[in-house]
Amino acid sequence: MMDNMKIAVICNSYPTRINKNNQIFIKNINDELTKLAVDCNVYYNPIFNYWSDPSSHKNIFANLIKYTFFFTGLVKIIFNIKSYQILNPHGVIFSGFSAAILKSIFKIPVILYIHGGDLNLYPSASPYYQKIYDYTINRSDIVIVNSNDIKNKLLSYTNVNSKIVRVISPGINLDHFFPLPKNKVNLFKKRYHISQDKIILLFVGNAIKRKGLDIFVDALSLLDPNQLNKIEVMFCTNGPELSKIKSKVSKLHLLHSITKYFDKVDQTTLNIFYNMATVFVFPSRDEPLGLVGLEAIASGTPVIGANIGGIPEYINDDNGILFESGNPHDLANVIKKLIDDKSQLIKFTSNLGSQHTKHSIHRSALSLKSLYEIFSK
Repeated sequence: MMDNMKIAVICNSYPTRINKNNQIFIKNINDELTKLAVDCNVYYNPIFNYWSDPSSHKNIFANLIKYTFFFTGLVKIIFNIKSYQILNPHGVIFSGFSAAILKSIFKIPVILYIHGGDLNLYPSASPYYQKIYDYTINRSDIVIVNSNDIKNKLLSYTNVNSKIVRVISPGINLDHFFPLPKNKVNLFKKRYHISQDKIILLFVGNAIKRKGLDIFVDALSLLDPNQLNKIEVMFCTNGPELSKIKSKVSKLHLLHSITKYFDKVDQTTLNIFYNMATVFVFPSRDEPLGLVGLEAIASGTPVIGANIGGIPEYINDDNGILFESGNPHDLANVIKKLIDDKSQLIKFTSNLGSQHTKHSIHRSALSLKSLYEIFSK
C-alpha cells in the first residue's frame, strides 16, 4: 500500500470563494480522502462556474469555447503528469473525455465517476456527444456511479463492461448533518421567524425544471385554506426559474403569506434548516441519487420524495413517503395526510432508521481509496 498516493481530480467545476456550494460534494470527498493520506490535486474549469447551461451540449459553438478553456487548463496536469498514480475525473463530458485522452498518451489509469447528469442527456444527445461518451467510458479502468438507478441506465445506454462498474455514494458528512437538541431548534426558529407549532415543509435545491419546485407549488395550491393555515413553507433555493416560482406563489395569496425564501446557505446553516423542518419535500422530475434527501434524514427529518431515479433506494417506511414523480395531486394527497394525521410524523421522528449511514462520506472515501490502491500498484 502506498502511503502518499497522488491523484489528479478533474472536474467541470468546484467550490470557489464566490460560489462556495458549487459541486461541494466533490470537495467534501476530497477532504475526506486527504484524511486517509490521499493527496488530491484538483483541476477544474472556472468558466463552468459562470456558464453551465445543461442544454448547451446541443450548441457546438458553446462547447467549442468550453473545450478551449478546459483543455488550456489541462496543460497544468501534463506538466505534473508523472507524479500522479491515478486520474479521477468527475463527469464524462469535458472531465472524463480529457482524462481518457491523457490516458491514451501517458498510460495512467482512469477511475471515472459518473454522477448522473450527463448520462441522462445521453438518449437524446447528438451523435458526437454519444461518441465522446462511449470513447470515455471504454478508456476507463473503473466507472463509478452514485446509485443503482444510474448503473442500470449506464448498462442500458452504452456497451460498458458491467464488471468495471461500481456503485459508490458521493457520501454525506455526518459531522455536518445530525439532529440538534429541541431547545436549540426552537431558538433557531425564533431567529429565522419560523413558526414553533406549525408543520414546516422545506425544499432545498436549484430552481430549475428538473428539481420540480413548480410541482411542489402546484401541490400546495391544491390544499384548502384550513390545511394551509396549519403549515409553513421554506424554499432554500436560487436559479433561473425562481422569479417564475415567486410570481406563481404571489398569485396564491394565502400560500404567499406562509412562504419564506432563503438563498443557498453553507452546510452548518443547512443542517439548522433541516432540523427546523418537520418534513423535507423532494419533488424532482429526475434525480440520480439526491444527497439533500440523505442529509435531511441524517438531520432527523423525514422525506416526502418523488418515486424516481435513486430516491427510492433510501426512502422507506421508517424515514419517509414516496409519491408519483411529476404528479402534484399525489404529492398534495401525501401532504394532506400528514397535516390531518400527525401520528405518522411522530412515527417517523421516533424511527428514522439508519439508512443514511450507508452513505457516510467516510465510508465512500474508504471505498474510493481501496480502488486507488488496486490501480496504483
